[in-house]
Amino acid sequence: MKHLYLLIILEIVVFCSIVQSQTWVQTGNTPSGGGITDLLVRSNGDLIAGVGSFNWPNTAGGIRKSTDDGQSWQNVSSAYICRTIEEAFNGYLYASIWYYPQNEGLYRSTDGGDVWQGPSYSVPSGNNIFSIAVKEGTPDYFVFLGTREGILRSTNSGSTFQSSSNGLPQNSWVRDIEIDSSGLIAAATTNGLFISTNNGDSWLATNGIPASDTTVFLAFDYPINAGKGDDVRLNVGTQNGNLYESFSNSQYLTLTLLAVFGGEVSGMAVWALKNLNEKRHGVATFSDGFYSTSDPLAGFNKENNGLPENPKLSALTGRVVSPRTVDERVDMYAGVYENMVGGAKIYKKSYIPTDVEDDNLTIREYRLYQNYPNPFNPATNIRYAIGNKQFVTLKVYDVLGNEVATLIDEYKPAGNYEVEFRSESGINQLVSGIYFYQLRTFDPLTNSGRVYVETKKMVLLK
Repeated sequence: MKHLYLLIILEIVVFCSIVQSQTWVQTGNTPSGGGITDLLVRSNGDLIAGVGSFNWPNTAGGIRKSTDDGQSWQNVSSAYICRTIEEAFNGYLYASIWYYPQNEGLYRSTDGGDVWQGPSYSVPSGNNIFSIAVKEGTPDYFVFLGTREGILRSTNSGSTFQSSSNGLPQNSWVRDIEIDSSGLIAAATTNGLFISTNNGDSWLATNGIPASDTTVFLAFDYPINAGKGDDVRLNVGTQNGNLYESFSNSQYLTLTLLAVFGGEVSGMAVWALKNLNEKRHGVATFSDGFYSTSDPLAGFNKENNGLPENPKLSALTGRVVSPRTVDERVDMYAGVYENMVGGAKIYKKSYIPTDVEDDNLTIREYRLYQNYPNPFNPATNIRYAIGNKQFVTLKVYDVLGNEVATLIDEYKPAGNYEVEFRSESGINQLVSGIYFYQLRTFDPLTNSGRVYVETKKMVLLK
């Protein structure tokens, strides 16, 4: 038996790949203000930026809008600060804006951010709105506000608000609120992460994050292929620069440490490139810059080329451009808060796919895809593609290099394939842990043909 770390890859031809830009590029113009507080890129490419003031009232904050990818900016709202911006399911935009000396309040735009109406609700003096979340409903929908004094909830589309903090400790600042596709609500607070399964009537505390750390940012990570297993994850970023992960099959109530960064997490997002069956995970930190990966289990790469030294990243957003086409790419935007005149800079970075072949075309190359779901229990699916008729083996190994399963061991014509692996099949009842699966193609009869070897990691979590 060969150990995995001794295997030699003779030739790898990638079926499709992502070529990332080597540097961040600052947008052509800078929004007026002291720094970026929040960023939103809409499906049509419009950029909406929340900014803070500097030396108020000399340099105002508020909301800025660009329709030309940051080449120019409109000042659509001049205020002390716009703290956060949220886009609802119906295309409406919500923002917390502080028009000093008035109290901070909730404002809404129904025309893409040109005009802001409100406030529909104002918090008392000394309170702030840190986060906004909107849950779809007909005819009325829910609006949640995360504040210094817990959570406020509207059940009538934002017309009126009441406290919704049952189960939260007192003095909980709610830094972020997110809602998954099943309707579960997650709240990142200064007293830990909390989950609600009943629209905010009550909240349950999660396990896994030490009390010495503070949850500040949330992002849901969905499977690329809908219906391909219960693999929805919740990523939780903290003030100490840690990234935790939880899964929907536990109602996100148990978290495990996934990565450690060099500064407070200030933004997170996951973008799915469906045509490539790959994702980009991005994490922004306030004092250490930007990290990215296509596989969180394999670790994150620091990608600060083009950013200022020790960049104070304060916001992160992005979108998939031309989804499901060969031109599909991810455009990321990061904002900084330099707390100075002209300190609201925005930088852009693109991840561009190349060498893409459509599944319906003739397959000319080779590819082993990441399994889904991952982690899994008890079953997962493995996809692969081969460029011509070859003898194919697909095997599973444990961390010591011992073979635990042979999934494929036969000749296969060119094409795309998918096979299921079950942890309880055969004589092996596998325990939780890390496993590896390896695709190998060759022609043992003629000792010819393209030789391809690739190995990927998967996690069994019981």
